Amino acid sequence: MLHKFNNPELRRKLLNPFVIDINPNIITVLAFVAALFAGLFFYYNYIYIGVFFVLLNGFFDILDGEIAKRYKRTSKLGDFLDHVFDRFSDIAILLGITLSSYVPEIYGYSLIVMTLLVSYLGTQAQALMLKRNYGGLIGRADRLFLIIIFGLLTVVDSNMLCYGVLVLLGLSFITFIQRFYKIYLGLK
Repeated sequence: MLHKFNNPELRRKLLNPFVIDINPNIITVLAFVAALFAGLFFYYNYIYIGVFFVLLNGFFDILDGEIAKRYKRTSKLGDFLDHVFDRFSDIAILLGITLSSYVPEIYGYSLIVMTLLVSYLGTQAQALMLKRNYGGLIGRADRLFLIIIFGLLTVVDSNMLCYGVLVLLGLSFITFIQRFYKIYLGLK
């Protein structure tokens, strides 16, 4: 969804004031810390503060890559850490939402599993076909964006976070099928 509208030039302009000469792995860890806070605030039903930290997590997640590219600090270790901390961040945020009073646990746990399976297929494609699969209907940035939107919409209806989890669950399932099929065809 969002990745189809990604404008690298606009991203660079917006991030430029924040791209400093620092180890990008530090920013990766800061993204994870923001996700931990997001999950904690969701858990305690402080939805808007949780949304803020989801936004901060997404910002840091984009920023670490920009810093690595600009200062030529891209590495396999950095890529590995980025993907591992992204999964930890996904779990922290979604677990906080799952354990909040806004979402039935079965929906939240199902979304956590589906999110991990979608991400797994991306890395499995890389292992088997030497190219990571970011394809499909929804990616991590889309998921964070929708969590932010549905979280903010709780001001209109307190069920919106639950609806958002259900929407994400459906979109993630479709993405899983899309990635699975693409890998299947690539290996056939």
